[in-house]
Amino acid sequence: MPQIPFVFNQLSSFIPREFFDRLVKKYNGNSYVKNYSCRNHLLVMIWAQLTSRRSLRDIESSLRAHSDKIYRMGIGTAISCNNIAAANAARDVAIYRELALEMMRRAGRLPASDDILTRVGNIFRLNGFFAIDSSTVSLELKNFSWSAPQNGWGGIKLHTMFDLLRKVPRMCLITGHEERDQSFMEYYPYERGCFYMLDKSYFKSTGMYRIHSNGAFFITRLKRNVVYRVEKKEVVNGEHVFSDETIRFTSRWARQGYPDSLRLIRFYSAEKNIVLTFISNNFDIDAATIALLYRYRWQIELFFRWIKQHLRITAFYGTSANAVMIQIYTAYTAFCILAMAADAAGYRGSLYEFSNIVSVSLTEKVTLRDLIKRYRYQSDEVVQDKIPSLFDI
Repeated sequence: MPQIPFVFNQLSSFIPREFFDRLVKKYNGNSYVKNYSCRNHLLVMIWAQLTSRRSLRDIESSLRAHSDKIYRMGIGTAISCNNIAAANAARDVAIYRELALEMMRRAGRLPASDDILTRVGNIFRLNGFFAIDSSTVSLELKNFSWSAPQNGWGGIKLHTMFDLLRKVPRMCLITGHEERDQSFMEYYPYERGCFYMLDKSYFKSTGMYRIHSNGAFFITRLKRNVVYRVEKKEVVNGEHVFSDETIRFTSRWARQGYPDSLRLIRFYSAEKNIVLTFISNNFDIDAATIALLYRYRWQIELFFRWIKQHLRITAFYGTSANAVMIQIYTAYTAFCILAMAADAAGYRGSLYEFSNIVSVSLTEKVTLRDLIKRYRYQSDEVVQDKIPSLFDI
């Protein structure tokens, strides 16, 4: 009878072994390495993310507490603060960046989990919905002197494309926090027939036209200083839709960057009690649905909040730029592992609950499905124990 692998091994099995080995060979990751290989380091960093380790000493202590298991978990036995720190400082970031991108691509194959977006996509024959935004992680200049100072602080930006249908990231690019968001619009992999929700900071005519040229659609907010002329006014349909117009930029640089017509929608937000002005290149979807789609951009803000609270991307195990980027890319890899494992185990609860369940069970020999069943069974018992007490009061 085959043995059940550790929960940690079941999670790490979602990492494509052959793909990672090709990356290590491509960038000579294991050159002059005797014991602590790139795969050992990757698994150590994944362990640190899943268990929320606070420091190098914390990582070493937690793994040495399971010294009888770490070899079978694939982590190896050469675990020490010096080895982890040296690997963070010297291993090529490209290995972990390209692995994270591959993991995000594979997570993009998960089934859609949003019924409203799925229905809109089916009606208007759209292939996907994505939000694009960035989040800043502040760094102390005293410890991270390589970071460009702004207002007395250093920092980095996580430029991210987020899949709104599957609630997983599709792409991440790390830059200095001094970089403008719109500077990297050309780097995103826009796909034909997909919809992209952009923050106002991404209002750039050449970037928007690249999305349009790829056969994709976008929604963003209009900036105040934009000059345009109205070519056509549509009949307004919808309780909160103030206007629906076809416009064209008139200023020289904006017109050169985006020479085609655009759609301008003014929509009243009852929640904020303000009128929002949207720009889009889609003329088929009704104005109210355009406004609804833009509300989904908030999902990427929730994603940034989640990874900052539940993964280690705001406190770092090393102070070099190399160490910071390796840690962040492994955090994105860990998030994708959790999302794929939750889907494979048939878990339909929140990813936060799932991460809590597996993080305290990494060294157990139990299948993920049985682990979920045990959690659900115990949760049902707690609920049943509480119900009679309500009637006894």
